[in-house]
Amino acid sequence: MNRTAPAAPESPTTLSLIISSLDEGTDLYETLRSVFAGSVIPTETVVVDDGGSDGSCAALERDEWRARGVTVHHIERSGVAAARNVGGRLSQGTYLLFLDAHCRLEQDCLARLQAALIAEPDAILAPALCDVGSTTYGCGARLIDAELRVRWLPPGPDGASYLAPIAPGGCLALSRATFDHLNGFGVFRELGLEDVDFSLRAWRAGIDVLAVPSARLTHRFRPNPPYRLSSASRSYNVARVALIHFSGNRRAECLRRIIGTPRAAEVLVDAFSGDWEEQRNMLVATSVRSIEEYFERFGDWT
Repeated sequence: MNRTAPAAPESPTTLSLIISSLDEGTDLYETLRSVFAGSVIPTETVVVDDGGSDGSCAALERDEWRARGVTVHHIERSGVAAARNVGGRLSQGTYLLFLDAHCRLEQDCLARLQAALIAEPDAILAPALCDVGSTTYGCGARLIDAELRVRWLPPGPDGASYLAPIAPGGCLALSRATFDHLNGFGVFRELGLEDVDFSLRAWRAGIDVLAVPSARLTHRFRPNPPYRLSSASRSYNVARVALIHFSGNRRAECLRRIIGTPRAAEVLVDAFSGDWEEQRNMLVATSVRSIEEYFERFGDWT
């Protein structure tokens, strides 16, 4: 008699929360408290201390936080993209949620993101964010100029998900398979534009960014972070995005905007001497959608 082997049980769905933190003080604890007050909580929480000195991450190594699945990993200061990559690769979850350390999640935020991930496991998800003290939400963003600034998109009146150009880095969710397929976040300095590069690489790989307006949180938008930033970091990051992703007038316009910024000559020399050409060629060889198609779909900044 023929016998059919029983099907192997499906692996349980697990959610890893990854937070990069640098001298966030009490904001870090309030962010975590809002997470653990939710209707769905992460299977594990990986906090990457990006070279902080205020002791806020060290305090999370106490038993009360360990009992909730919080682990802390200390690294030399490397920037938010590198810290997120460390957290992503240390985590074990089927799904990954990258979150800034100065947020407050609504009670059902993670539940809605997890449900959306299960429904759209190949997409990158962007929840709706509003600033502290505000009731105006943005959900996803689009590029508006050659300085690679973005404008938040208003959620639609029906609360339905929609295709978005950029998943802002304050909070984004995706499967581990997608994270690995994109090789994590790119190599960027300190803070800024790692989310733009990540979203552009996703588009080119055929991976959609979906805005999920029903998942909501508050984010503290700060004019200045609680740590020193190099005056040249953002300009370098603009140059790197332009060199890797753009060509012709679009690239030239980005590079021209760097002229006149602090240490512009040094920034451009550093950017041109990096591995951008290798990264660009790799993307060209593997892309299924072009940058021109991206701007045709979402609108140009010109």
